[in-house]
Amino acid sequence: SVSIVERAEQDESTLWAATINGRVFISHNADEDPASAVTFLRLDSLSTADPGRFPTGLTVDPNNENHAWITYSGFNASTPTEPGHIFSVTYNPGNGTATWTSLDGTLGDLPLTDVARDDVDGTLYVSSDFGVLRRSGGMWVVAASGMPNVEVAGLTMVDGDHQQDKFLYAASHGLGAWKLQIDH
Repeated sequence: SVSIVERAEQDESTLWAATINGRVFISHNADEDPASAVTFLRLDSLSTADPGRFPTGLTVDPNNENHAWITYSGFNASTPTEPGHIFSVTYNPGNGTATWTSLDGTLGDLPLTDVARDDVDGTLYVSSDFGVLRRSGGMWVVAASGMPNVEVAGLTMVDGDHQQDKFLYAASHGLGAWKLQIDH
């Protein structure tokens, strides 16, 4: 079963997809007609660094359709040979390789539920069963005071009225949706 589908902003014929058992795919002809002509390349089989667990979130780099950030659920303690909860994944079509780089750092053994990126300054945000975190200087910190400290199932980054304005929406379990204005 497919758990995630995301298109690249700058090239809508590029599509990333992930399945519940940890398989990650990329297509560079997702707009092909007929649909049966669309082809996918499996990326997780090109690397031993991917955790092989349930992918929960994926966002494609707006500057490189062959680069995405992917979050995973599960505990490292349960899969000690496949650790990691957030990865920077880069596919190199020139040599047919895929690189998974763990961004866990100070995260600890915390399963994640989603990922969003502020494309203005490159800040990554992740959600978990314990709220929302952001990556600052290679470390994971609480995204902002006042954000929910409960299960957050999804994150969405939305542009504001001005080009530099951004809003991060967090969908919590039982406490509604939360909005964080990101000023630049």
